Amino acid sequence: MPEKTAGSGRTYTAHYADVHLIVRQGDEILMGRRRSQPVFPDMYQVPAGLMEDHEPSTMAAAREFTEETGATVDLGDVRFVHLMHHVSTHAGSRRIAFFFEVDRWHGQIGNPEPDKCQGWEWHKATNLPEPLPPYLGIALQHIADGVTYSEYAWPRGAQAGASATASTGTTHG
Repeated sequence: MPEKTAGSGRTYTAHYADVHLIVRQGDEILMGRRRSQPVFPDMYQVPAGLMEDHEPSTMAAAREFTEETGATVDLGDVRFVHLMHHVSTHAGSRRIAFFFEVDRWHGQIGNPEPDKCQGWEWHKATNLPEPLPPYLGIALQHIADGVTYSEYAWPRGAQAGASATASTGTTHG
């Protein structure tokens, strides 16, 4: 895991920050099936990716949407819906995942990265396709339930106590 050193000389663990854009059309969500990628191969995902250096999270979500679909969104339409602090069950890396949603976009949704994605389809939010990355399924359920923060897949020993986290709507994997 990458580390950063503060001005005090103390070393801190750095986290990957990723963004997810849940694109809604009525009661449906836009999802693409990943090709045989190194991370979560052949699983369904929403437009998502890692934040780049010096990039705010809403801008990163909008950029990823454009890179993956060819369409664009206005930053003013991007709404925060969830934050998940999790350990990737695929790579083992610590991550902070920002989830945003939109219900307006500009242009045609296409597939400019056919080497990474089999294509984009609309799926009922109440009947999502399988398989999903485990953290995504949990996050989408939290979003449906109105929970804005969760933790997922942290080793039990990393938690201060289950009773303290249960009241915040966290999930442990």
